[in-house]
Order: sequence, then C-alpha cells, then structure tokens
Amino acid sequence: MCMPVSDTAHLVLKWEYGSFKSSLKKIDMDIKFKSAFDAVRFALCYSHQQYGHTLMAKLLPSAPSGKGMGLVGLDGAGQAGQIRRELAELPDLYHAVLVARAALPDMPCDCGRPCCSKHKTNEEWCSAIGRLTEASAAHASGFSHYRVRRTIIEKLFNKKGKNLTEISKRCDAHVNTVINHQAAVRRWIFGNPKTREPGIEDTAWARIEQRLTQLGLLETEETSRARATS
Repeated sequence: MCMPVSDTAHLVLKWEYGSFKSSLKKIDMDIKFKSAFDAVRFALCYSHQQYGHTLMAKLLPSAPSGKGMGLVGLDGAGQAGQIRRELAELPDLYHAVLVARAALPDMPCDCGRPCCSKHKTNEEWCSAIGRLTEASAAHASGFSHYRVRRTIIEKLFNKKGKNLTEISKRCDAHVNTVINHQAAVRRWIFGNPKTREPGIEDTAWARIEQRLTQLGLLETEETSRARATS
C-alpha cells in the first residue's frame, strides 16, 4: 500500500505509543509526495529544528502548515538528501530555477538579538536568483541592466515585487527598458505561448519529476488507485 505524505500522521501516532513496530526506514518505501514541487520544497526547507516537538504534533492536521512534509528525524534527513542529490545532478540553470521557485526567500530566525526581525534572508534562494540574473543577460536585447533583471526575477519568483514603474525608479532605468527586460525574461523562464516553446522552468520541472518518479518518490495514478482500493 502506498500513501501520500498527508496520510502519515496516524502511523506516527502509533509509532510514538509503541504499537507501530516497523522502523521509519520501512515507512520510507511507502511515502509518496503528491508533486515534484512538494518533494523539492520539503528537501529545501528540511531541518532538524522543525521537528523540535513530538513527531505526532508536527504531522497531525492541526500542525502549522509549511513546516515540512515527508519523513522525520534521520529518515527525513536521508529523504531530503536524496532529493537534493537529484537536484544537484541537474544542469545548474535547472537547479537554480527550481530553487528559486520552491525555496523560501526568507527563513525564520531566532537569534534573540534586539535587532532581530524574526526572519533572515535565505542565502540559497538569493544565490539561485543571482545565477538566473547572470544567465538572463543573454536573453535581454539591447542595453542589459543587471539591477533591472535581478529585480524582475525576484518579482517573478516572490510575487511581492514592485510594479514596473517602481522598478524603473528604483533602478534608475527608463521604463521602456524595464518593460523590454521583463518580456524577455518572462519568455525565457516561462516559455512562449504563441510558439509553444517551453521555458526553462517547465523543462526543469519535467526533468526532476521524471527522476523522482523513477525513484518512487512521487504518487502516480497507479499508486493512487492502489491506495484507494486498499
């Protein structure tokens, strides 16, 4: 029987109270992520600190969302490491675009300093944005403005960015430059719907989805049917 990540809570409950005798390593074979995005987000956000409470408390439906999926403890670290290894084997731009999409731009911070804002910049996300910004220069015609391209890419992957007029003022660039850069960057990342040419992001997701499916980490139609009839 195969199960999605969201169905593991009752297993953890039994495990904590001694009635579930199998090891978490055995559960690993049955864990299925519902999408490649869920798997990549889990791997990028995984940390032992997120499981400071009991396993049951973290996996029950009432637990705060966004705290992680998949296995826990050492098994979770192994699962996250396996997914990260597959990411690392992708071409660097595929890796960068997946990190930019699935990683959190900011991470919680509990340093306790008086100036602490309770969050800090995720350096892995920033590095991915930087790599995409460098590569995007080849797709921006005419005068290529680094700050404009980076701000646009941050906006595309964070959804909290400024509008084009604000970007123009912030980067001291003509609004037409910003418009042209955004069109070129969007076409490169998301593809061209008119010509049906795929963008780098769709290509990257297709590649990692294929690999994670081969490894048995993603729920497929077959595993869904098996779970429904079990």
